[in-house]
Amino acid sequence: MKRIILLGNGFDLAHGMKTSYKSFIDDYWSKTITEIQESTLDKPFENDEIKIKNSPSKRITKNTFQDLERGIKEYQTTLVFKNTFLKELTDKSYLNNWVDVENEYYVLLKKSYDKIKFPRNDYNVKELNADFEKIKNKLGEYLNAVEKTFNDNLGGEHLRTKRIIGHKIYRPFKLKDFSEIALNQKAEFEYSLIKKDIEALAQDQISMDDLNEKNKKLISRIDLDNALSSIRELLQSESAINFFDLIPDQTLFLNFNYTFTEKIYENPREFDQFNEDKFTSTEFVHIHGTTDSRDNNDIIFGFGDELDDEYKSIEKLNDNTYLENIKSINYLETDNYKKLLEFVNSGNFQIFIFGHSCGISDRTMLNTIFEHDNCASIKLFFHQRSENNDNYSDIIRNISRNFNDKAKMRDRVVNKNYCEPLR
Repeated sequence: MKRIILLGNGFDLAHGMKTSYKSFIDDYWSKTITEIQESTLDKPFENDEIKIKNSPSKRITKNTFQDLERGIKEYQTTLVFKNTFLKELTDKSYLNNWVDVENEYYVLLKKSYDKIKFPRNDYNVKELNADFEKIKNKLGEYLNAVEKTFNDNLGGEHLRTKRIIGHKIYRPFKLKDFSEIALNQKAEFEYSLIKKDIEALAQDQISMDDLNEKNKKLISRIDLDNALSSIRELLQSESAINFFDLIPDQTLFLNFNYTFTEKIYENPREFDQFNEDKFTSTEFVHIHGTTDSRDNNDIIFGFGDELDDEYKSIEKLNDNTYLENIKSINYLETDNYKKLLEFVNSGNFQIFIFGHSCGISDRTMLNTIFEHDNCASIKLFFHQRSENNDNYSDIIRNISRNFNDKAKMRDRVVNKNYCEPLR
């Protein structure tokens, strides 16, 4: 049995990395306003994204977009966005995470072709894609800087976070977290390993002293008249690790971020103290690419919900420009998706969700793994905002949108009593 560690932006945030949409856009405006403040008063200011008729450089004393707007108004000049997508994002300042940005792209994509619903929209798909590409490049530059700062400052609180999260990543399986089907399969497998010994004991063909230590330990613990159900019960107990091999054979870090934060967890021997004879092997898949230009794994930033009804209408347009930032198509640029499919097709697996919102912009991918026949469990490590406030229910609602089969969802998703905060 194997485990997938599904990583989203909340994973980086838990490590103190400022990789959220809000941090990115705030950083963009802070740097741009600094440039404006250093420009010549009453002269035009222009960069790749905006232009100002007469720079109000001395009127802007702080570094937020609201401060810029105030200075523009007081100086009675005008701000023009050359990048319309940036304007849409800035106007919708309530957006707090990357999935919302990708949703906004999809909204604008649909507006660009539906002239019946949006007859006044003149923002065409080529302009949208060009603007979106510039924002994606800005994002890559920003994340590179954030990651460098993180790597330069590993230690102290970072080490404490590493210990907490690392022990969660590499803990043994808890079968009470698993679907009924997976639990029964595991019980039947364990029973098959001792069935011959039980039958031989019942017929006095062997004695307990003839058994190997592992089988002797297990057989002495269960009710031999109801061996299968007794094993099933023992598998769900807190002492199960003493009788069964519950260390994952493989652990796949499925990273939806562009950073390499998970690399600090690449050695399970730093965290796994449960079985010195067996350690899980680790594998890493950056399904959305990275900011490292040397690994031939470009950033995939766009929308990935082929299950959406309107997506079918976009495909029927027979215009490839509309599919330029559709994730499921861009997955084919590398072998990452194939690696994931090979992993999930090779046997039962459990999913740990670390900081991923499970929003619809990744629905095609998430539906593939959540509803896969080999998926045995989906366990959420939620964000504890305060003592009585967390995001468990929010994520569960998002997870439900990634399931077509709700019965599978109820069986596989671990209830809150068995879940816990990420840190």
